[in-house]
Amino acid sequence: MNWANVEDFGVQLQRYRKRAQLSQKTLADLSTVSVRAVRNLELGRVAAPRRETVRLLADALLLTTEERLSFELSAGGEVDEVLFEALGLPISVLARPLVGRARELDSLTRQLLDERQRITVLSGFPGVGKTHLAAAAAGSVEAASATAVLWVRLQEDFDRGPLQAATADLLVGEGAGVGRLARQIGDRAALLVLDGNDHGQVRRETVWSLIRQCPRLGVLETARVPHGVSDHHRFLVSPLPTGPTGALRVPPGAAPGAAPALDFLLRRLADLRPGFQPGEGELRKLAEICARLDGLPSALESAASWATVISTDELLTMAREEPEALASHPAMRTDPVAAAQDVLAQQTPAIQDLALRLAGRSEGWTVGQVVRQSGLPRAQAALAVQSLLHAGLIAEVPSQPDGPVRFALLNLVRAAMRGRSPLAPRLALRAC
Repeated sequence: MNWANVEDFGVQLQRYRKRAQLSQKTLADLSTVSVRAVRNLELGRVAAPRRETVRLLADALLLTTEERLSFELSAGGEVDEVLFEALGLPISVLARPLVGRARELDSLTRQLLDERQRITVLSGFPGVGKTHLAAAAAGSVEAASATAVLWVRLQEDFDRGPLQAATADLLVGEGAGVGRLARQIGDRAALLVLDGNDHGQVRRETVWSLIRQCPRLGVLETARVPHGVSDHHRFLVSPLPTGPTGALRVPPGAAPGAAPALDFLLRRLADLRPGFQPGEGELRKLAEICARLDGLPSALESAASWATVISTDELLTMAREEPEALASHPAMRTDPVAAAQDVLAQQTPAIQDLALRLAGRSEGWTVGQVVRQSGLPRAQAALAVQSLLHAGLIAEVPSQPDGPVRFALLNLVRAAMRGRSPLAPRLALRAC
């Protein structure tokens, strides 16, 4: 489906008229369009309906914004400002508070407001909250600079309206029809959000073609791995900090002051279990659950869902023995283990092998350790670690203030690699 073959105008006209339980004559009277014109339009005898006729009929039929857009597109018309109304920010995402992301939100918003920064790619592990952060930042940009937002979902498993699907298909295509979208945007200040470009469905050439044609257009993309962009276009979204479990000092039932991951979990538990008041001991258990689930928002959402039917002690047992099950409630869209396997499959064999050899080092490791134990030159080792980081497979772990940066694979990534063996003996890492 694309903009050129949205359901035929005559078919839509007849369907909407019958839905409204109107005869052709009644519709003609309400719209001030002649009965003969209505009949000919429904029969497809008019190649290019007049724009005013289309709008009069849409008004009489009380079409929604989405229906009106499809209606006007099928008549060969341009969609103008209504496009930005239909493809605006996702209200369902904005309705939820953004927890523990104040610094990222501020930094990303400043980056998007910089006119020199034409494209930004949010990358990170599936379920880390890229869409939520992108929506919050796009909303801030819209409010601060009167920038129009066009939000395009690229994930086919979401319930998308006809215009969403048509616009996504247009962008994913060979690019021949991108000029039409460029004409709609024109020279207005706009932010195009490509949500879920996980496999590079929208090619980089297509994005830059739009940018060249639209002088005030910025593009924000969410993807599991940043495809075809330099470092200064990348914005890594890491899991929420879990904080040191042993140092937890949180008053019973109070989220303020808690580590961001625990704060997130407590908020979700409060939504799902009104009146839930955890004591200090229970808070410590919940904090450990957060750590074992890597502070990954989607995994914490899943744990909160499980908490409606099992106790905190049972949750903790699951987190210790089968974190992949705790992180994959049937009601959730994201399966972290399957997602980790998918992300790993996108890496080169050498990167996959390095990840397998690092899986046993839960206490964390440094680039220097990779260099000493693998025999790789420092630059190659650093690039390999950077690839793992941008793919969201590893995260920085606490280290000494003046010490080297330490990383560890996510627990859920290690769960995804159980039973797999490394390939290259020379990359083996010994304890240092």
